[in-house]
Formats: sequence, C-alpha cells, structure tokens
Amino acid sequence: MGRRSVRSFLVTAIAGAVLAGGSGAQLHAQQDFFPYWGKNRVKYDRFDWHIYETDHFEIYYYPELEEHLERIAGYAESAYQEVSARLRHDLAFVVPLIVFKTHSEFEQQNVFPGASPEGVGAFAEPSRNRIVLPIDEGPDGLYRLITHELTHIFEFDIIPRGIIRQGVPLWVDEGLADFMAGVWRPLDIMQVRDVAVSDTVPSMTRFERYGGFASGRVVYNLGHAVFEFIESRWGDDGIRRFMFGLRRSSVGGGGDPYEEVFDLEAEEFDDEFKKYLDDRFEPFKEKESPTDYGRNLAPDPLRSRYPLLISIEASPSGEVIAAVALNRKNRELDIVLVSAQSGEVIRNLTEEFDQDLGFQYIATLGLRFNTVPWLAWAPDGDHLAYFVRKNKYKSLVIQNIVTREIEQIIDLDMVDEPESPDFSPDGRSVVFSALTRAVGDIYRIDLATQEVTNLTEDALADYAPVYSPDGNSLLHLKRISGNNKLYRLDLATGEQTQLTFGTHDEGGAQFIDERTIVFSSTAVDPSDPIEPEVARDGEIFNVWTLDLENGELRQYTDTSTGNVNPVLIAPEEDGEPDRFAFITYYKSEYGLHTVEREEPIFTAVTSDFGTGGGPVIDFQAPLTHTLIGENARQKGAFENMFLEGRPPLNVGMTSNGDFLGGTQITFADVLGDQQFSLLAYSVMQYRTLGVSYANLAGRMQFAVQGFSQQSFFYGYAPGYAFNPGLGFLSRDDAIAVRSIDGGSMFVIYPFDRFRRVELSAGLFRYREQFDNEALQAQSNAFQQANFGDVLFRDGAFMPLGINFIQETTVFREFGPIAGNTFRAAYEYAPSFGGFLSRQSLDLDGRYYLRIAETGVLAMRARGFRSWGQYPDFFYFGGNSDMRGYDYLEFIGHKTFFANAELRFPLVEAMATPIGILGGIRGSFFFDFGMAGFNNQSLTAWDRDPGLVRPIVGYTINPDTGQYAEVFGPAAAVSGFRLVNARASYGISLATLAIGIPIHFDWSWRTLFNKEWEDIVFASTGGSEDFRRVRFTLWIGYDF
Repeated sequence: MGRRSVRSFLVTAIAGAVLAGGSGAQLHAQQDFFPYWGKNRVKYDRFDWHIYETDHFEIYYYPELEEHLERIAGYAESAYQEVSARLRHDLAFVVPLIVFKTHSEFEQQNVFPGASPEGVGAFAEPSRNRIVLPIDEGPDGLYRLITHELTHIFEFDIIPRGIIRQGVPLWVDEGLADFMAGVWRPLDIMQVRDVAVSDTVPSMTRFERYGGFASGRVVYNLGHAVFEFIESRWGDDGIRRFMFGLRRSSVGGGGDPYEEVFDLEAEEFDDEFKKYLDDRFEPFKEKESPTDYGRNLAPDPLRSRYPLLISIEASPSGEVIAAVALNRKNRELDIVLVSAQSGEVIRNLTEEFDQDLGFQYIATLGLRFNTVPWLAWAPDGDHLAYFVRKNKYKSLVIQNIVTREIEQIIDLDMVDEPESPDFSPDGRSVVFSALTRAVGDIYRIDLATQEVTNLTEDALADYAPVYSPDGNSLLHLKRISGNNKLYRLDLATGEQTQLTFGTHDEGGAQFIDERTIVFSSTAVDPSDPIEPEVARDGEIFNVWTLDLENGELRQYTDTSTGNVNPVLIAPEEDGEPDRFAFITYYKSEYGLHTVEREEPIFTAVTSDFGTGGGPVIDFQAPLTHTLIGENARQKGAFENMFLEGRPPLNVGMTSNGDFLGGTQITFADVLGDQQFSLLAYSVMQYRTLGVSYANLAGRMQFAVQGFSQQSFFYGYAPGYAFNPGLGFLSRDDAIAVRSIDGGSMFVIYPFDRFRRVELSAGLFRYREQFDNEALQAQSNAFQQANFGDVLFRDGAFMPLGINFIQETTVFREFGPIAGNTFRAAYEYAPSFGGFLSRQSLDLDGRYYLRIAETGVLAMRARGFRSWGQYPDFFYFGGNSDMRGYDYLEFIGHKTFFANAELRFPLVEAMATPIGILGGIRGSFFFDFGMAGFNNQSLTAWDRDPGLVRPIVGYTINPDTGQYAEVFGPAAAVSGFRLVNARASYGISLATLAIGIPIHFDWSWRTLFNKEWEDIVFASTGGSEDFRRVRFTLWIGYDF
C-alpha cells in the first residue's frame, strides 16, 4: 500500500498528552472537542537502529536483521534497476528503506502509527519517500514486495502529492506497483478473471477508491490488468507517457490523459480495456461457475450479519462446518458454526467484541490467505483451535464449542506469526507454522506442558501442517523454486519427502482417510499443452485428491475463478457419497459450495508433473550485493530530522459559539521515534503556544514541554467569588482567564493496549483573574473580607501527578459504540520554597452499551475534588457536559456531573452535490451536575418543606456604591427539588460534515419542581423562563 492520510487524530492525542502533563484542568478546552483518552500503541521492543548505504538506498535495520542485510540490499538494488529502466526515470534522492524482522515488529513502527495493522504487508509514504516493510515473506515474495513499494516512491516523484493537487486514482498507484512486481498470484488473477467471465468489468476511468468490491485486493488487480493492457498496446513508453500525463492533469496543467496519451476518449479507453479482458479470458468462459455446484451454503451476504466466509474446517463427523466469517455488525472476524446440510448459522462462538473475550482480534493470514487452513477441530469434536492477537505475539486459543468457553489461551512469545493449527489424533498437541529469525518452520506445542518444538528447522519456508491419522507424520507446504509444494515429514526420523511436483501451486491439505488427502491446486492436465498466455492466466485453484500410496491425483472441480480450502463433509442423505465443501469466488463474492466425492473430472499421477530429485533452487534476484563494512553505521538519535507531514487543522465550536482552531508542526527523525513539536491553538482570543520533545522509541515513552496558555471560564460564583449582590451578571460579564506559563515532563507506560499509567512533574506559574478589571478588584476585596484569602491564584506550583487510564471503547465513524473508559488522576503540589500547595483527585468513568447494530446507551460520570492551601478548581457545562447551560458555567473545588444518552441512527448517509456526507444520528439525553467550593456545604436535592425568601432583584447602595440583593416575601416550598444540583434533558441531532461532528441540541433545564424554580429564578423570569427550550449548535465529539 502507499496511501498516507492526515495525522490529525495522532496530533490531537499527542497535544493532549503533552498539555495534560501538569494539570487536569489545563486541557479542558481540547477535551470538550475530543473527549477521549485513547488506546495504547505498545512499543514492545526497543530497536538498536543502524544504517547501511547502497547506491540508491539507506537501509535502516537492527542487529537481528544483519544476517539478511546482504540479500535485502541485493533485492532493493535489483528492484530499483527494474523500475527505473521501465519508467525511464531516476530518483534524485536516496530512498530510506526501513526493515523489520517480522510483521509483529513492523506493527510497532512510528513512521506512521496505525498504517501497519495486520493485513497490510508494507507501505510507502510520499512526504519523505520512506518504505517500511517486514521481511517475513519468502525470498521471491520479499523481492516483489520491495518492488511494489519502490514503485510507489517513483509514482510519488513523478506525480507529487499535495493538498491542492487532484488525487491519483488508487488503481493507478496500486496497479502500477503490482504490475512492476511482475507476477500474478493465483488469488489475484482470479479476481480479474472473475470480472471478465462474469461481465462485471467496471469503468476504470471513473473507478474511485475500492469501487464497492468486497475484497480490497480487486482495485490492485484491476489496476495491474490495466497496465498490462497499456503495455500490450503502447509498450512501456505508453505507461511512462500515461504517468506523466496524469502528472500534468493533477497539477492542472494538462488535459484528459487518455486523450493526450492514447488518443482515446475516456469511454473509449474503458471499452477497449473491456474488450481486452474479454479476449484475454475467453478460454475460461466455458468453465464451471459456483452455480454448477448447487446451493450456496454461505449466509446471504445481503440479509445476513455475515456477508463473507473466508476459511472453513469440518467437524470430525462432517455434519458441522466451523467458519471464519466477517461480522457486519461488529466489523470483526468471528468464528461461526454452520450446518453442512442447510447452511444455517448454528452458533457464533465469538459473538461479543473480541476484547471482551480476552484478545484484540482473530489473526488473519497474509498472502496465503484462505489457501491454507485457519482453524482446527479437535478429534473429540468439542474443541476448536485458532490464533488470536493479544499483545505483541499471537496466542493459540482452545475453545469449547458446546459451552463457548475459551479453555486455554496460550501465549506463543517464542515464535512470530503462527498460523494454520492442527490437532494431533490424540488431541494432546497442536502443530502449526510460524517464524523464527524471519524463516518459516513447522512447530508442535504440547497442550499440557506448553512446550514448543521446531520440527523442520530448515532454510526454506514451511506452512500449513496437518497430522496423519496415525500421528506418525505430517503433511505441509514448502516454498521451493517460487511454488508451494506438498511434503511429508516423518516425525520419528525428521525426513521430508516431496509429494507433489510441477510449476504450479498447492494449498493446504486435509486427510480424508488413512491414505488420501484433499487439497486445492492450480495444476492442469500436463498432457494437454496450452499457450503460454493462457497458462499465465490459468493458475486456478481447484479441488484435488492425492492417494499417498500409489500417487494417484484426482481433480473434482474445473472452475473459471477459484475453489480453495476443501474439507470432507457428511453426505446429504444416508447412502449417498461424501462431499467436499470448499470456498468459492464468483462475481466478487465468496461462497460455500460442495461437490460429491464421485468420479473425478481428471485423473493423473504425481510423476506426470515430474519426479523432483534435482537440486532445490531458491529464488535469486537479478543483482547480487556484497556487504561493504564501511557503509554501515549506527543511526544517530536525532539524525535526519524533517517536517513530519502536513500540519493538521483542528477546529471546533462550543455551545456558546466560541470557536477553537489550532495546528501543530512536528519535526521527527526518519523513524518517527524522536519528535519535536510546536503547537498553537486558540479558543476565542485566548491562545496557547507550546513546544515539546517526545521520545517514542521504547515501551516507556517520555516527553518534556514548555508552554504558555490562556484559557477562559465562566467565573460566576456570587457569594464566593464576588459580592452576592452581583448575581445578575451575565456570562460575558463574568468571563475569567487562567494564564499558565511553565514546563513539565511526563512518562507513559502502557501495560497493554487498553491500560496505562502516566507520571508527570511540572513547574507552572498561574495567574487567574476576571477579564473585567473592576469585577476583579471587587472580587479580591470581597474574598479577603469574608474568607481571608482569594479564590483565584497568583503564584507558582510544582505539581507531581499520576494517572491510570483504561480505554476499551469501540469506536465507529460517529463515535463510541461499546466498551468502557476509566481514568483516575491524582496530583500533589508540595509547599516549599514559596511554591503554592494543593492536592487534586479527578475520576472519569464511561460505559457504552450497544443496542441493535448502531444504537448506543452512553453513560458518563465525572467527579473532581481539590484541597490544600490553594486548591485547584474544575469547570464544566455546555457541549456534552451539561446541555442547556452555558459553556463552562459551573466551577468549583468539588464538582460532579453525569450524563445518560440514548443514541440512534436516523439517516445512514447523505448524498449531496459536494459528495457523500455522514448520516444523521439522534439522541435523547439527560444531564445532571453540581459544583461548589470547599467551605460551602453542598446539597444536591431535598424533599423537606421549608420557607425561602427569593431574590427578586438587585439594587445599589447609594452610600457604599455596592450592589445588594432585593429579597421578596418568604415562600413555602415542598416536594422533591434540586438544591445545588442542576439538570437538563432534551433531544439532539448530529451529523458528520467533512469528518467533523456538528450537533444541534434542544435542551430543557429543570430542578424538578416548578414552585422551587419560581423562587430560585425569581429575578430572571422564574420557572417559565428557566424551562424555556434552549437551542445550541456546537462542533466536536460526544463523550
């Protein structure tokens, strides 16, 4: 892949962490617009980076990769010569090539956090032209991976990327990269063959993003086919001219590249490409399609929750099929049980979100995808094995299918990327394939002792092991001479015997009796010569069997697309033949079909495809490289610092119409481990400037910062902050400003993806005052006279803090949908040397209960308490804190508020003249909160009857010039009522506009007692005015 998105989420998160280093209250402005604490990206390893220079690359590696460095350099330079020659273009810079030993280590990269999840093999990015990849594929696969990513760098150089330039279609970027890699993998050419034979070729000149196809690989493969079409008509020069035509078009200096380069209208180009595919794949149109195999046993992709089945495993009885399925509701992979007779989904074994089951996600396979098994059924028929990701390494899950209980999760931290489990006949051990030192081997784990043994330990990649029924041997795949072939491993002697031969590929095998195996293969009749062009396009996986005693091969399907992952299942009726079930692909959808084990389509013997016996020749790149010792050196910590991407623009608006805007400029080293940032944002006229350094190289991350911050709040506290006779002041009259100058350092240590601890220490100069100078003077005089001190602080603090954060929230594009959040923060500022002292505790808890598919019951409670010589205070209100009240209206040393919302979808998406915008969601909400100061008693509510004199107005004393309340006659009050607490309820609509949530809230305030409201708000219109609906609009995310 080669796409890179704006890092606004990351920047917001880093800025939040930095500014939170000294005081929880400092970050309130940003927290109101992005109120999440975030999950962790755990950096499990600290890599000792070195640099090796070649003619065209700077290769970044660590000592554990040194044994592979020579071939990596040879592959990279070979790829450069290939791409440069075909495009007749040279790069004017050296390409940073950052390599990791395994995918689990690749996932820890900081070049672009989040760009390397499982399923992404590598990436290239255009801002600094870096390539980042793991080396855990076989030699030929690694060479082509490097070629693919290097092609992206050439593309970025030919067509510069920028925010003001038109985008390049994804099929161009990915299609050319796959074209330059030069090889069609069977599962990739299958998808092109499918659109050709099913007559579903899309218009490539109008093809956007992934085109709505179920598989994300289709855009790669159609793009690959387009460039082969261009090459067949106009040669490599046509490809080069097309890329430069796109360059002129993207910068606004050229016309239609199809007319300019090919002298064809865009529609004519589409027609010619479709004709090219029709002619190319004509020989395959008469082959079988899944409809020839009868009913599809897969769940209906439109009506079911499971639109996609990926891999299957049959129960020992053959009556039930376990399948890896995509759950549309959860947007996760699940393990489901399907009836082999009806296709009905019997049970979902992983119904909950994966994190609720004790792991992050069910592991997926890379390039081999579903040509090898993902699941294993135990001989007792009651247990299933599969791999999951927990932390850095993957774990083996043994799950009871009857109780759904996960009985074992075995961490496999001694190997990387385990896959394809299989139980021994006695059920006591499981074999699987995995990597050690970036080489694939077959391993066995004893389930009782959890001892792991390497069974192959050779230089070639081994995959997909399966036990023989007697338990004395294993079958597995071995990558030799660019193909996957079946081997048999004698467990007693360690001897490996090749079983299949030829220049085609096999998939994972399953025993169907003591002497026969079933597997998928791209083999064709060796006695029937076909044209090389047809052979190239005809690597089609079909269902085959092999008799291990006499070498007889039988072919049971002859599809036009591909049939993989065959297993033996029970017959439909007693007395009928057994059946093979397998995964099909047709019209861009995966299916589950069966054929009976009757007479085969074709029969051969293994010797028809060759006999082996010659030397095993591993892949060799066109160029070799000899290491030059002086070209290697240790990487300096701050070497090659550059501006990191385009600065993001973060915007928001409070429910009182106050705008927030900000950005951050980050300079980072080539690995993204060392970062210097400059941050600037403002709310109204109040600005924050900050500079920070963050070290992200290890699991324990630390940062230092310096900043100058101004923030505002509503300092309305009559009777405490100022004379109660000023209770008539409006929000604008009582705006107060907090100015903080200082610096801090903090350390973050993640325990796992969901939990972390944060330690901080800082030195800050505080100054708080009302914007109105006259009010500030009156406030100081009032507080000194009544309390002997002032509420607002003017002095220095040296706070020490510790935070614990748990974040298991599952997010969708509109916000949280499930999970929970908890944050406990404690801060202590000691008193010595003239520093002001205080202690503070801040607790924040949230819970999200999903209802149906995208409905949510969201609940939050937050409490704050500060005490000591100069206690801190917290302020809240407006936005999603307390709707119907002014933004930051509530202030106190002790505060609490809680929210409950029922959120539901109204419109899923909106088609507008400017494109597809986010849908509309509604919610019913209820908010409750209160705030007060340490020497005030707080009563949330009361039921007792009493007499109260209401404040009916304010007057000025002509002698003193001071304002005073005007009290009315005493009024009786009874019944339940809120005293110091406040509440509101209402309805809200929200939509995403260009990715930014906009909220429209209709709120009703209440104290639950109209007579009491008439007393409390007598001077401002009583209950009628207080309860009047308030409409507010604000921009930001819900809690």
